[in-house]
Amino acid sequence: MIHAWLARNPRADRTRVYGPAQRAVVDAANLPDIGMLGVVDKGPTPLLALPALAERLGLGEVRVKDESQRFGFGAFKALGGVFAILQFMASHGDRKPTDIVFTAASSGNHGRSVAMGAQLVGARCVILLPGFTSAEKEAAIRARGAEVIRIDGDYDTAIVECRRRAEEKGWTIISDTSWPGYEIVPRDVMRGYTILADEIVRQWPQAPTHVLVQAGVGGLAAALIGYIWAVLPQRPMFVVVEPRSADCWFQSNAAGGPAPASGDAGTMMGGLACREISPITWPVVGLGADWFMTIEEDEVMPARRQFARPLDGDPAIASGPSGCAGLAALMRVCANGDARRALRLDRDARVLLINSEGNLGEAAP
Repeated sequence: MIHAWLARNPRADRTRVYGPAQRAVVDAANLPDIGMLGVVDKGPTPLLALPALAERLGLGEVRVKDESQRFGFGAFKALGGVFAILQFMASHGDRKPTDIVFTAASSGNHGRSVAMGAQLVGARCVILLPGFTSAEKEAAIRARGAEVIRIDGDYDTAIVECRRRAEEKGWTIISDTSWPGYEIVPRDVMRGYTILADEIVRQWPQAPTHVLVQAGVGGLAAALIGYIWAVLPQRPMFVVVEPRSADCWFQSNAAGGPAPASGDAGTMMGGLACREISPITWPVVGLGADWFMTIEEDEVMPARRQFARPLDGDPAIASGPSGCAGLAALMRVCANGDARRALRLDRDARVLLINSEGNLGEAAP
């Protein structure tokens, strides 16, 4: 461990091939057809270059995959829930949409995606939200025709309640996290996320040397790490980023397997406010990530401001607290000599960040 907030993955073997255990989680050969998602805007989101920021940080390149422009939805989550519902309907052709109630626990964005998918197929939808989800995100879910139930608790408490109600009422859960006996749907959600990874590979032929990706339960991290690991001839250095209070991946890395967060997951980064990882993602993230790190709450707003009010010539990026986590991590590492050297962040580094969500009702920086 370089610092209390930065730890090497002792299982990371850069000669390890992307094998059957990894393909069982994310299969790069099974990329979804974006046309089936039922959206009008099927174009890729931009991969934005920030040369002035790269120069300021002493790096070769910094590029940001801007998911705030995904389908007019404003977050990468649009790719997951919608695709999982369409896959469910395709594999359950004997069931009428009007007889199905889709449900999910969500901090906001996944719930909007599930509501959007249910609306597309003509099914009812019930989303359970933890107490911290903003009123704006709740309104956006209701605007997709879903019913919303507020839970007195955090995201993990909402998952427990979602499972209880689904079993009691016969609802169909579309979750982005897994548990024993429930793995098919979370895999489909991650399969939807691989669309953005494929876009990155096509948009950046030279390819990144470093990928900093934020993690909640690990779905986005697994999709991005898995796809890039599988298809690029030279694997980048993968760094997984979390809030300190929701450090379930950091703790799992130390334990050598799924372990709970050390904190209460009380963070302004609502999309990352998870106390437990999704177990099925371990063969990809637990073995494929090179480093795990945490960031502090007071590092979020400076990163959002950096995106929103860029250095001369760089494009402005609208980012929510979870969306800018990768940039907050990059700024933290670059300000620390030991960490910077350990991650080899120098003039030859080409760094990929993911702006996973736009403002989405959050106060502008």
